[in-house]
Amino acid sequence: MRRRAIRASQCARALWLLGLRPPVEEDELARAWKARVARTHPDLHASSEHRSEAATVLTRALNDARDVVQAWIESGREWPEPSMGGRREPPRPRPVAPEQATQAVCRRTGLRAGDRVRVWPYDGEPVAVRGTELEAGAGVVWVLLAEGAAAPANRVRLAAYGCPVCGACAGPVDAKLVTRPCGDCLRDLRLLEQRPAEATRIRSAIEARSEAGRAEARSLESEWLHHRATERGRWARRLRTAGADDLHAALLGAFTRAFERWAA
Repeated sequence: MRRRAIRASQCARALWLLGLRPPVEEDELARAWKARVARTHPDLHASSEHRSEAATVLTRALNDARDVVQAWIESGREWPEPSMGGRREPPRPRPVAPEQATQAVCRRTGLRAGDRVRVWPYDGEPVAVRGTELEAGAGVVWVLLAEGAAAPANRVRLAAYGCPVCGACAGPVDAKLVTRPCGDCLRDLRLLEQRPAEATRIRSAIEARSEAGRAEARSLESEWLHHRATERGRWARRLRTAGADDLHAALLGAFTRAFERWAA
């Protein structure tokens, strides 16, 4: 494997995917990888196009995970805890000063600094997010906005984006429009880690969000956003007949690829 810098979040996700607990030895890594690939290799699912596609996604992810853990073993660095999202649970919230920096991606809102949002009644121009803050005691998450303004998270909507997982989108369609997972997809990614049985409901929700994305793209007169939402709807419909394991693998692959590209 070519030497490359591996982040702790990458190693944490790789450990989770391989079912490993640190510390990990090379022979343990090899056994875990072989056991999983033996069940997911695409050749074993050639009779079904959907199953083969899902198996290909998962096998590629397992191969990448093996390489990441191998590189971590060779680095000798302290091991992170396994986690699908590559992040440990945040500590219990404490009162913070407004000027304190927040996490790169807020786990409660799915927002991060630089995102553009609209504030209720959602008819104004998009404004930039500076971060988020949990109000001690009240449990209200505040979105910190440009020029010192702030708004409760339930009165803030993401703007100028297109989701590569479900096709949800919002204007304006301009040079600052970004491709990023929507808040619903970020929440579904975390839910899949805790409750794999939710995959069927999540697939249905993606299909519904893709329909809403198509309607929104039409109103924005954006052909490429409409094409993306249409394609994501077709993808979700193809998964209707997938088995539980294949459905979980396909959703997990789509979510994690979209999240990692955006978070990078």
